[in-house]
Amino acid sequence: MPANTIPQSQMEASVPAITQQALQWEKDQWTSGSVFEDSFYTAPSNSSNAAPGTLLKVEQTTNTSCYALPPATALSRIIYQSQTLNGTLVPVSAYILWPFSPRASSDGYQVVAWSHGTSGIGPDTAPSHQINLWQHYLGPFNLALQGYVVVATDYAGLGVSKTDSGEPIVHEYLTSPSQANDVFYSVQAAREAFPELGKQFVVIGHSQGGGSAWAAAQRQAIKPADGYLGAVAVSPVTSVLKEEEPIRSFLGFGMLSAITAYFPEFNLSDVLTTEGLERHTLVKQLDATATTSLTVISDVALFQSNWTQNPYIQRYQTLVLNGGKAIAKPLLVIHGEADPNLNITVTAAAVEETVQKFPDAPLEFIRVPGVTHNAALTSSQRVWMDWISDRFAGKATCSTGGEMETKAARPLDAYQPELNWYLSLATAFYQTP
Repeated sequence: MPANTIPQSQMEASVPAITQQALQWEKDQWTSGSVFEDSFYTAPSNSSNAAPGTLLKVEQTTNTSCYALPPATALSRIIYQSQTLNGTLVPVSAYILWPFSPRASSDGYQVVAWSHGTSGIGPDTAPSHQINLWQHYLGPFNLALQGYVVVATDYAGLGVSKTDSGEPIVHEYLTSPSQANDVFYSVQAAREAFPELGKQFVVIGHSQGGGSAWAAAQRQAIKPADGYLGAVAVSPVTSVLKEEEPIRSFLGFGMLSAITAYFPEFNLSDVLTTEGLERHTLVKQLDATATTSLTVISDVALFQSNWTQNPYIQRYQTLVLNGGKAIAKPLLVIHGEADPNLNITVTAAAVEETVQKFPDAPLEFIRVPGVTHNAALTSSQRVWMDWISDRFAGKATCSTGGEMETKAARPLDAYQPELNWYLSLATAFYQTP
């Protein structure tokens, strides 16, 4: 049996019945079997030395009957080369969602790069492997229905699980610079696969992807990419260690594999409790989405009391931090004031630090009153759709370092507060027209 693996019988005994039911439901949301059984997610041979942004594999027309997509949208999938935080080359999967009649600029169809919120930390949690592409009408579906070709990375370690030489690929969770690499290189590879795509693109992301979008603006300041027009960061991750408990521990727990990959000398036993070590192994083995994984880790003390002071964790946080760094091209930051997952005060502090250090930073910040984590996307959709359209139109942003607050038309308690539904495939003839 491989090291750090829990025997099946012990694992089943460790997982509550309700979590086992959730795991089975998750499998029902896959487009097919596990990614380990889907040949698409196998890295092509002799691809390990390909340059970042190289197209490695393309599925021109994906069978949309396996997905719960809006009518008259099409899907493609690609595998391309990306780069981790330490510069390691890794193959990554992505999907391309096509509107029926795309918006076009003089050089081709307009592209929006979608950077998704937390789906999980294992290969089977890749959005391209989910029948509703994970965040469906919260972002990618609506972008496509507004005429944008959506290029959406799965992120390294989600989807494609190994390099062509068989080395496991670690998902560097909340390592925003790595996910920004995945975003930029997905667009480059998509253009190679489909020359009809224009050179210009805008990035938008939510939560983990919001951190990625912010990191894209920071990356552009030191490693400019042709065609990049700006980014929208909704409910973004900025500084994990500044979040309140228990969110800080949940997010930090998810980052541990990435920290270990970057600092091989880092020892999990220096920061985790005995139960935390067991749950870390269990979560990796279950390969569940974030929501189901939370049921496995939320009932125990995961960390030792002084874990945030660990030098490796401190150094890693500094490496992946959003805020207080130079940005290039416009960045729009949106956050709900009632967000229970990522505190708006942490985001506001990152915005303020950026503007103080870089007074000319093209950054706008919008507060949305009474709105939570996912609802920040839907409540502000009109705003960020217009903002994206303005970038392709070449319009100037409204202000530098400006802070705004939207207003609700109705009393806040009149609005549906949370997402309380999922998209699933119809299973009987009478469920479809």
